[in-house]
This record gives sequence, C-alpha cells and structure tokens, in this order.
Amino acid sequence: MSRTIDVIVIGSGMAGLCAATAAARKNARVRIISEGMGCMAISGGAIDLLGYDNEGNLLDNPWAGLKTLAPDHPYTLLGAENIKTALDGVVEIAGRHGLRLKHAGDDQNPRNFRFPTIMGTLRPTYLYQDNIDEQTLANAERVLVVSVKGFRDCRPALVINQLRRYKGWADKEYVPLVLPSPFDEKGRSLSALDLAHVADRPQGRDWMLNAIRGIGKGFDLVLMPPMLGARPLSPVRDKAAETAGCPCLEMASVPPGVAGLRIREALVDELHDLGVEFYENTQIKKAEIKDGNCASLTASAAGREIVHHARAVVVATGGILSGGVILDPGKAREGIFNLDIPVPGNVDDWSEPEIFGKHMVTSLGVKVDSQMRALDKNGVPCLGNVFFAGRTLGGYDYAAEKSGHGVAAATGWQAGSMAAGLALGKTAEQKASGADI
Repeated sequence: MSRTIDVIVIGSGMAGLCAATAAARKNARVRIISEGMGCMAISGGAIDLLGYDNEGNLLDNPWAGLKTLAPDHPYTLLGAENIKTALDGVVEIAGRHGLRLKHAGDDQNPRNFRFPTIMGTLRPTYLYQDNIDEQTLANAERVLVVSVKGFRDCRPALVINQLRRYKGWADKEYVPLVLPSPFDEKGRSLSALDLAHVADRPQGRDWMLNAIRGIGKGFDLVLMPPMLGARPLSPVRDKAAETAGCPCLEMASVPPGVAGLRIREALVDELHDLGVEFYENTQIKKAEIKDGNCASLTASAAGREIVHHARAVVVATGGILSGGVILDPGKAREGIFNLDIPVPGNVDDWSEPEIFGKHMVTSLGVKVDSQMRALDKNGVPCLGNVFFAGRTLGGYDYAAEKSGHGVAAATGWQAGSMAAGLALGKTAEQKASGADI
C-alpha cells in the first residue's frame, strides 16, 4: 500500500459522499474522514435544486431559474451541464441500490414538485423518492391523512388544516386516521425512524402491512409519515399502495431524517463497492501547508492522532452548525485551513428583520472558482490541491433558495472530479520520474 492516497474527502454529508464517488469513479484511491453522518441524517430525503428565485418567487422550472443567479453563486460557476451530471449520477446510484428518485414533468420539461410535509406545508423540491406522480396528487379528491399512536410529530388534524391553505388542496375531502402503535408500552413516544426500523424487520414488516391493509379503499390518496422502511430497498414501500388500496405518499418529516438516511445508505453502499476507505468519528486537528498546498492532515480518533497524506483534498465540512464555518466576534473563517471569510464589521448587518428572508449569515462561506478552489482577496486560488464543496461554500442562501442538497451534490461532484484529476496527474508524473509513490 502506498504511503500517500490520491484524494482525502473531509465530511460525509451529501457533498462529501458525492465528491468521494466522483473521485473514485475516475479510479482515484479515496479516503473519507468524518466526525459524524452529516446533515443527511436529519434531512427530509428530497434533493432541492432551486425552489425560489432571487426575488423569492416560487419556481416551476428550476433550470430556468439558474440564469437569474449571481456570478459567484455555485450554480453559476458550475454551469447547468455539470449540475446535471451530478444529479444524474445521484439518481443512477440510488436506483441501482433500490431507491427511485424522480422529478416532476418529463426529461424535456423537468419541474419542481410541491412536496407535502408533516407540518401541512408544501415545499418545492426537485428530486423526491416516491413512485407517485404530480397528477395523482392534483386529481385526488378524497385524501386519508395517517399517523401512528405515539408519533407526536405528525398530527393529521394539523396537516389537514394547513393543506387547506393551498390552491388545489383546499377543496379536497380529508379524513384523519391514527394507527395503533407497534409497541405495547403505553404512552411510548415514537419517531419516524422508530417506525421505519420496525418496517425493516420481518415481524415489523408484517405489522406495518397489516396496519395499512385496506385503509385506502374509497380514497384517492393516503398521506403518511416516512415510516415504510429506513433502507433504500424496502419491500414494505413497494407493497404499500397495493396493500392500502390506493396510492400512498410519505410526507417529508422533521428529524431524524428517515428519507435522507435512505439516500445516504445508497451512496455509502456505492462507495464501499468502489473500495473507498472510511475513517469515521474522526476529527481533523491540524492541516500542514507547504508551498501553497496541503501537505498533510492530522486527525484525532479515540484519543489517538494519525497523520494522513493525500495528493488532493476535498473539504465538505458543512456550514456554521457543523463547524465548517467558524464565527468569531466580528469575524468568520473556514474551519480546517482557517481561511478568512469577509464579513461586515457590524454584526447587525449579518441578518435581516424578516425572519424568512435572505440573511448574510446563511450565505457565509469560502469563495471559490469554477474548479471549487478557494480564492484569496485578490481572486487568486490560494490552496493548489484543496477543493471545497457544499455548505462550506459562500455565495448562496440554501434556506431562502431551497437549494441545499442540489448545491451539495453538484459542487461535491465537481470538487471530487477536480481533485481526482489533479491527484492522478501527480501520480502519473511521479511514475514517469521513477519516484517511490
């Protein structure tokens, strides 16, 4: 085994997993170093491309909305073809591991899908997991809204009241239903992940199918929490509509992110197939810079420090909440290489009075070029073999735009591809020179 690996990816959220996949598919030897599971463990499992434009207008066609974005937005830097390559890659991987992702419309006219949530809201998203199509939702006249006893995060009455606020949903006939708990304990509080794990076990699978058997007769649609299995390939999910008696749609849920974990497991399974190494529960403590490149990374795990060497590095450590971006009094910086992130001196300017508006603090991050290399204050790449992806990047507001997983997948794929190209080029040079690699 060589002393230096081709690509190290720091972080295992959507951006990190996509970066590792893109690099490994180019035959680079890849190692992932991560502290935790990333935001996919708490996500709703849909991949937002672009839900709203700069003026806050709801987008039917997210691809058309890309043209309105600022020059330093990650999507503008990448271009539509690179974005499409990444999303197509995620769809293909998910499908091969048993999870179907689809968009509204057709391939010639792809559109956003307004996805129901267990809060009764409709969120614009691009790729979603269910087999149901938008026409089924539009044509449904009688809708059964289901929860499970003990699952307090989903209240059918709340869902119904909220959905009635939306055009196209106000005139539907709704009926609430609470299914019995799969557990005997009285008053046990359940999460969607509890229910999904029940459905993954043979005995629990029988309970789940029996619980929903025939409940959809006389209805056009059943809305339920994401409880039909936590794994990408779920026999329960495949049989749900047939068992219930009408189409079933799992609503987007609050954490823990059952549907997000399905996508994560599909991507992780793919990386295992590609031979990618995983160093989990590991924290990067120090980065050594030499001649404008990252020479090594010192990581800590279980009280022991290990020095890692790679020809290229992808940083996908997330934003403020995960420590990828560090806020100090009146300052901001990137968390691994301590790159300065320019911010106004007055912290009052970091946010806006409108809570659901655009806030500077949500778009703070590293400024990059089209290859995802960090730029200094003069716009020049400052770390030759380091690439950045996902929420670590600046120039976009994932919350206001509804673009989080889309930016993560696209920038991760680009960063991984660029890192692999650089690393394999260095390897070829070393082999040609007869150096020990």
